[in-house]
Amino acid sequence: MIKKRKLIFEFQNLLGNMITLFFGFAFAPMMALVFGSSYDNVPQALNQLYLSFFSTIPLSMVFVGFSSLFSQEVEHGFTLRAELFGYSRVSQALHKFIALTGFVLLSSIIYSWIFLSHFNLPLPSPSIMVQMAIFQILNTAVYFMIVFLLTMILKKFSQVYGISMISYFAIMIISGIMGNMDVGKLGNYLPIKLFITDYTKHLADTDYISGKIGLYLLILLGILGVIMKVVVGNKNGNKHQY
Repeated sequence: MIKKRKLIFEFQNLLGNMITLFFGFAFAPMMALVFGSSYDNVPQALNQLYLSFFSTIPLSMVFVGFSSLFSQEVEHGFTLRAELFGYSRVSQALHKFIALTGFVLLSSIIYSWIFLSHFNLPLPSPSIMVQMAIFQILNTAVYFMIVFLLTMILKKFSQVYGISMISYFAIMIISGIMGNMDVGKLGNYLPIKLFITDYTKHLADTDYISGKIGLYLLILLGILGVIMKVVVGNKNGNKHQY
């Protein structure tokens, strides 16, 4: 059950974290505008760049911002105290995810407005915008569950944040967003890479649907959901571990 008071608290918690705000709201438009100046008259390249940094928003907000915030909460016992006040681990995770998803969608809208208006590009078709929003939500869910599991298992800010940052840069490099490192076909299996490749030429299409990306993400969510159920179930039986 969603509790308004708890949800407001989670929104305020995210607003108070400068790392989340910078990497979630400022990083994507800042980097996109810098690199976009080199492709000012090449619409196809601009579309690819637009989608590349669009897809980094949930990645940055979860792996860089949320991992820092949540791992510190767990390490300092804030989540345990919330549980004592009646908020179960599942309830806490749900409220945190809703707040985080709201931030991701808001950041995606702001980023799109800045980038598209700056380079005088047309808006994607309504059906593509819906698919882009679904992509952001599913990606946020996948990243959130990964960070949640890491934190539940390791329970230390330094360890969780170290792994999160390594994963963040690894995904950026493998997907081709950062640098020009040749990783072979490895990047082709990442949802981010598939998203950028599939949608770059279809932003104006009204009948294009890339079901493959959604299927990959749903499979990942299913696997992570089973793992989370096992981990959270074990933690519920061993609360002293918090």
